[in-house]
Amino acid sequence: MSQGLPAPGHLAHEFATWLWWKSEMNAARFDLGDPVGVVDIWVDERLAFRHRDETRVAALMTGDSPSATLEARAALAGGKWVAELRVGVRRDDREFMITLKGPELHFAAVKLPVVVADGGAEVLWDRMHLLTEISWIVGAAYRQFAARRTASTWASEDLPAVRRWMAGEG
Repeated sequence: MSQGLPAPGHLAHEFATWLWWKSEMNAARFDLGDPVGVVDIWVDERLAFRHRDETRVAALMTGDSPSATLEARAALAGGKWVAELRVGVRRDDREFMITLKGPELHFAAVKLPVVVADGGAEVLWDRMHLLTEISWIVGAAYRQFAARRTASTWASEDLPAVRRWMAGEG
């Protein structure tokens, strides 16, 4: 990745699934460590799934709390991969909405907090700062996932816990 190469596609799916699982296990609370700190991240109004070897969306769930539906868990349990995940992020008094899309985790449908600056260049600079902030938060969450994913306890602790959650066992 230091060469600018994309992460393997399965990592985006695993990250999205891990983010969804962790948000439910921790009541949306994430401690991302210094310098980000504590943020709330939750799955919001869009979940899209695809079959492992395909690029097109095979199932799409929208509306209030699609992640809480039996259909969403069934899609995971049936072997579908998360292709898109709409998340809400709250840090201090700022709330963002963002869709993480595809194997590259592209940002789509980004909704930034309301900008309070009046007119001109200040609005642009505020929006640029907020885009940087949400990128920074998602990056910190991904680094936390990567640390867990590469830890020696992934196969013995994390993965079984995610699988139990997928099966509705906790």
